[in-house]
Amino acid sequence: MGRAPSAAIEIPDRPLFKAAEVCSIARVQPYVLKSWEGEFPTLGASTTSGSRVYRRADVELVLEIRRLLFDEGLTLGAARRKLASEERPDPDLAELMGPDARERLREVRQGLRSILDLLSSDGAARRGM
Repeated sequence: MGRAPSAAIEIPDRPLFKAAEVCSIARVQPYVLKSWEGEFPTLGASTTSGSRVYRRADVELVLEIRRLLFDEGLTLGAARRKLASEERPDPDLAELMGPDARERLREVRQGLRSILDLLSSDGAARRGM
């Protein structure tokens, strides 16, 4: 989400945060964060140990949810609908890959075809033995 968090709340410059850190930054209890995860399934990600980690964008989303609920007085469902209506579409793949994306994809495709040809011919040679 491209939303800027409230000026009064500073988010440390790190890529990942633990749930306790997110609760501290947003000044909410862990059970509150957990309930928000139910409304916003993309919020946070499970690790192999079962704990959850949050990206910087997740922390910004938590701060925006907090603002909508506590400052604007919206319900959790209304906040979810409002945020869903404001979401930007995902950037175009070519935009993410740069101006030479088509050429790079063409090269990758040719490389994969070469590998497939090698595997196919090698398999046929082995079967003929």
